[in-house]
Amino acid sequence: MSKFTISNIAVFILALLFFFMGIAGFSYSWVVLVLGLMVYLCVLICGVVNVKWQFFMPIICEIPNLEKEIFLSFDDGPQEQSKAVLDLLKKHNMKANFFCIGKHLEENPEWAQRLFDEGHFVGNHSYLHGLKFPVKSLKNIIAELEKTNEIIERFGGRKSEYFRPPFGVSNPNIAKAVTSLNLKCIGWTIRSFDTSDAKGSKALQKIKGELKSGDIVLLHDHSFHVLSILEGLIPFLKENNYKTQRIDIALGVNEKAKSFI
Repeated sequence: MSKFTISNIAVFILALLFFFMGIAGFSYSWVVLVLGLMVYLCVLICGVVNVKWQFFMPIICEIPNLEKEIFLSFDDGPQEQSKAVLDLLKKHNMKANFFCIGKHLEENPEWAQRLFDEGHFVGNHSYLHGLKFPVKSLKNIIAELEKTNEIIERFGGRKSEYFRPPFGVSNPNIAKAVTSLNLKCIGWTIRSFDTSDAKGSKALQKIKGELKSGDIVLLHDHSFHVLSILEGLIPFLKENNYKTQRIDIALGVNEKAKSFI
């Protein structure tokens, strides 16, 4: 049972309680009801935008391990900057996790194929990543995820079992779509905010300061400063004996992918 369902049950029980109190002659201020409603709305909003709350569905935000493995993840590619990111990862023999937009896979077939050929994890990040994605109908959300998975299968030979919601937003329709398609939802432990960092230095220091074994780090391969962040982060990872790993291998569901390691 999701936290969303539990919250709704709690609100329903409280509403019944207030109703029967009114029938029994107990008086209470309308202010109490307004405050209760405001608290519920605040909780709901936080649940929508905070993947770590896992409010509507289970979301994997970290993968604890004793191997000092961490998970570099890149959203929104492949785009022009992806080539340089892939070159840098190849230079250091590192594997990463790319949550790709279906339309970008179609538009950049060369870089898309490199993701698979060079042994990186590729997850579903919707087809368009539009601003309206979170408010789309269940039917349209499912259509976007299915279309992206068809494209992933075209390049990699198999559909992705993993989905990361655009903007990290979840809600009942997204949860239903994930469940109906039997997908696993992947969040993050460390959100670097690399796209809003003017120089990339704050994002790098945030990752260095918070990183621990099992963390999933959120970056964007189209971020203007992603290369400088990686060039500062990779030596740090090596100095502290961190290994980068594919999410599916760490979860023990893709033995075939180990051939790339």
